[in-house]
Amino acid sequence: MRLKQRELPEQLTFWNSWHRERGASGEDDVHRELRGLFLDALPDRSEVLDLGCGQGHDLRAMAEAGHRVAGLDFSPVAIRQARKRVYGWRFSKRWKNDLLVHDIAAGLPFGDGRFGGVYSHLALHYFRDDVTRKIFAEIGRVLRPGGLLVFSVKSTDDPYYGDGEQLDEHIFSRKGHVRHFFDDGYVKDLLDGWILESKSSRRGRYACSEPSAFIRAVARKAS
Repeated sequence: MRLKQRELPEQLTFWNSWHRERGASGEDDVHRELRGLFLDALPDRSEVLDLGCGQGHDLRAMAEAGHRVAGLDFSPVAIRQARKRVYGWRFSKRWKNDLLVHDIAAGLPFGDGRFGGVYSHLALHYFRDDVTRKIFAEIGRVLRPGGLLVFSVKSTDDPYYGDGEQLDEHIFSRKGHVRHFFDDGYVKDLLDGWILESKSSRRGRYACSEPSAFIRAVARKAS
């Protein structure tokens, strides 16, 4: 029996604290592999968007590879660090609208067809199903025809799946951290109408000593 859908707990306090006290290095194998998939599949000098950009490790790599970058994260602590990491002393107001504090559940603050690529490392699995579907529709809107989408999410094979308070179907809160775990069928459903180039499972460690299970996908917006 399906749980009654309800609002998920506030998460900004958790993430501000996490970015202030811990954060990620961007150099673990799981992270580097996904970034490599994205960079290898992009045309030269693309305009790209990182959803849930965190402290900017991926954005910096994309910028160093010659791409024009934009990023969103709802944590102002993360965005301050990302701006410093990507732009350093060169940061100015003219980049302010490209690296923003913004909740992607509220839509994407960019025009139709602006980007050649959209990337998200473990930032799309925090929402109810209805919100998740709206986010994927928004990704499709801001991508150009043939544009690239590369993302990773937590899998239902993850050891934390089922741990903590269940808030909705496949959504659990563990120690104040909410996660929506995806399975293969759900990923395929979200990408209905897209050109799915690859989908794979990956086990590894990310920002903690405990093993995790992920699904990662490479898709293109249909022309």
